[in-house]
Order: sequence, then structure tokens, then C-alpha cells
Amino acid sequence: MDEERKHMNVSLKFKLTLSYVLLALILVSSFLFVSNYVLEKKFQTYIVHTQEKKNQDIVHLVTEEFGENGEFPDMEILKSIGNTAVTQGLILMVSDVKDNQLFCMSTLDSRVCDNMLESMRSNMAGRYPHFDGKYVEKDYDVVKKNKKVATVTLGYYGPYFYNNEDIQFIEILNKIFIGIGLIFLIIAIFLGMYMADRMSLPIKKVIKKTRQIEGGNYTERLDFDSGTIEINQLIQSVNRLASSLEGQQLSQKRMAKDYAHELRTPLAALQSTLEAMIDGVLENTPERLEGCRTEILRLTRMLADIDKIVQIENDSLQVHKSRFDVLSVIRPVVSNFQQELESRNIRVEVGPAPCEVYADKDKMIQVVVNLLSNAIKYTDNGGKIEISAGKYGDWVRLTVSDTGLGIAAEDIPNIFDHLYRTDKSRDRNTGGSGIGLSVVKAIVDAHGGTIEVKSELGKGSVFTVQLPLLK
Repeated sequence: MDEERKHMNVSLKFKLTLSYVLLALILVSSFLFVSNYVLEKKFQTYIVHTQEKKNQDIVHLVTEEFGENGEFPDMEILKSIGNTAVTQGLILMVSDVKDNQLFCMSTLDSRVCDNMLESMRSNMAGRYPHFDGKYVEKDYDVVKKNKKVATVTLGYYGPYFYNNEDIQFIEILNKIFIGIGLIFLIIAIFLGMYMADRMSLPIKKVIKKTRQIEGGNYTERLDFDSGTIEINQLIQSVNRLASSLEGQQLSQKRMAKDYAHELRTPLAALQSTLEAMIDGVLENTPERLEGCRTEILRLTRMLADIDKIVQIENDSLQVHKSRFDVLSVIRPVVSNFQQELESRNIRVEVGPAPCEVYADKDKMIQVVVNLLSNAIKYTDNGGKIEISAGKYGDWVRLTVSDTGLGIAAEDIPNIFDHLYRTDKSRDRNTGGSGIGLSVVKAIVDAHGGTIEVKSELGKGSVFTVQLPLLK
């Protein structure tokens, strides 16, 4: 099935070229149909007017041959005029005022007249198979001194007919139209191929770049303008994708390096301490065993945090939303840190106004715990922490601010990265792993929210979490 589907697929260039050709065929066909129809109608009108003019000319010739008092012309003269009329597709007949027929060209030469009418019928039937034509006659008065002296009757194939020259003219005209149509069709094919090349070339470049991305090359960027809005948007999307993947790749490499460093240092210390105690170089005292146990517990906590990050990176972070008051989450968390806050004389102020949010309550408790824990770690004794929540437009805003050490401007873009620390010695002393803020950001992202930080060295930090408001 896949092979069959693959053979059914065609290139964009072929589709665009085919669309141009089909459009050209439709337009040319419509042009030929309309123009041929209009010209046929005009030509038919012209033929009818020309036929009438021929009739008037023959009537004029016959009238000139009558005497001033209405004397009939010589029969030889009428025969000569009759022969002239036959060459123009007309059968001449002349009658007196009492409708007595005095001259009839068909009677004089019936074979020539019949052949003429058959030729007309054949021409019209060949051109128009369903043409409703037949032999018709038209009468004209011969007037001398304001008195009718005779009647000229002209018979012909009507309501109109084409002679051989007319048929030849129409055929030449149709050939010209067909030639013009073929020229436009050829132009459309070449124009379609040219436009298809112009449109498919940038797409081919994008495809080549995506294949490079598929192969793990995220460094190069597409830096050309296709001249098409949609293709330019596609180019920008591919470049953003490459940048995002490159950032993730660098982040993963940095994570692997940081994890290796974080695990290698305490493990090396544990190994050397245990080997020294086994070899008898160091005495196996309760204090040294407690130090090893403390380091093992710290490593265990770090691995637990890493498990959280792995869970989040695998998109297995699920949120179970419900409606609740944010303050009902904040106050119990603050109470859990009460002993540490009192021991360091740190004041915590919680905004008094209730604020309802639609979120995962357990995950929001984790957010508040991590942000408050982070604020306590970096706030000196006697400092102050403020926590507030409120509605702002379509968002619920949770703010945690402190009067601690603050964060350098160059560190702010990286603080949500895994294991990133602004003060490694302080973090190690407080037992931090550098993972808490990355967990916070992952939870906020899973809720469709945002987290921002404003900070200045020596003046503290302000973390602001925004979550969509339930309507």
C-alpha cells in the first residue's frame, strides 16, 4: 500500500505546471468559444446585409433596362442580368403588374440554377449540420415615374448562405484562432514550469534543511527571501525549530555535564573516605559515618529531583485542574516553614484578599514550596518575603518577592535551566540542587501560564507566575 501510495504522489512542480496548463486550456477554450460565437453572429449579420445589397443591385440593373414608360427590356439583356445574378447565388424572375411571369432564369437554365442551390445547401450543411435552410424568394417593385411597372423576384437559399469564399474565410479565421490558442498554451506551459521552479526551489531548500535537522545538524539557518509570504513563514518556522532543537541539544549536553559533575564530586569524596576507613588510614568514627550518610541522603534527594525532571521531559507531567483559592495553598506552605523562618527572623507577609484559580492544587503547592524555599535560602536573617495573588485581566498572578541577595542580570536568562546556580557555594551549603526552579517552570508551562523574574543584586528578587483565569 505504501509503495502504491508513493507511486501515486507527484511533485509540486508537476502540479503547478499542470494547473497552469489546465487554466490556460480553460481560458483559451473559453476565449475561442466566445470569440467564435460572437464573430459567427457578426459574420451572419454581415452576410444578410451583403445579400440584401446584392439583391438591390440586381433590381437596380433590371429597373435601368425598363423604358421610361414601363416598356419591358430585351430578353437577351434580362438573360445577361440573370446570368450575373446566378454567379451571385440568385435566381432572377420578372413579372408584370398582373403577376404574369415574363422571365425566369430557372426556366431558361434549370441545370445551372439547381446546381447552384445544391452547392449552397451542401456548403451550409457541411458547416452547420443542423442548419434550417431552404429555398426562399423575395419580391421587389420596379417603379418608373412613381408607377409600378413590374415585379422582380429573386430566389436564393435562405435565410442566408455562405459561398465558397465565405467558407474559406471562416476556415482561415478558425485556424488563426487555433494557432493563437496553441501559442498561449505553450506560453502557459513554460510560464507554469518557470513559476513552479520559483516556488518549488525554496521549498526544496527547506526540505534539505529539515533533513539536516533530522540528522542532528541544528547550527545552519535558512537566510533567503522566497518572495512568498507563506514560504517565508515556513522558513522562519524551520529556523525557530532549529534554534529550539539546538538549545535543547546544548541544554542536554550541559545537563549531562552538570549531572556528572554533581554526582562525581560527592561520590569521589565518599569513595576516598570509605576506602581510608577500610584501609585503617582513618578511624571509623560515628561522625565520619554520619557525614557519609548525610552525603548519601543529599545524593538521594538529587536523584529524586532528576527523576522529576526526566518525568517532565518525557511529557508525562499531567495536571488535574480544579477550582480553589490560592491563599488556601499559600498559608499551609508558609506554616510548614515557620520554624526556619522564626530561627532566622524572616518575616513573611501573605496577601489578604482571596483569589480563585483553576489549576492542579498539588502542583501549585509544589510551585509555592519551591519559590518560598528559594526565597528563604537567599534572604539574610531579619529579611522579608511577600506573597500575593490577584486577578489581572484574563490572568491570575502569583507573586513571591524577597529582600535577599538578588540575581545578576547575566544569570537571569538561565535560572530556570536544570542545575543552574547563581552562587554555587551558597547553594551547596543550603543543600540546593539547582533543579527547583526548572520544576516550577515545567509545572507553569503545563498549565499554559508564564513565569518571570525581576531582580537586582543586593535588592532582592520578584518571581511572578501568571495562570489563565477560568471564565
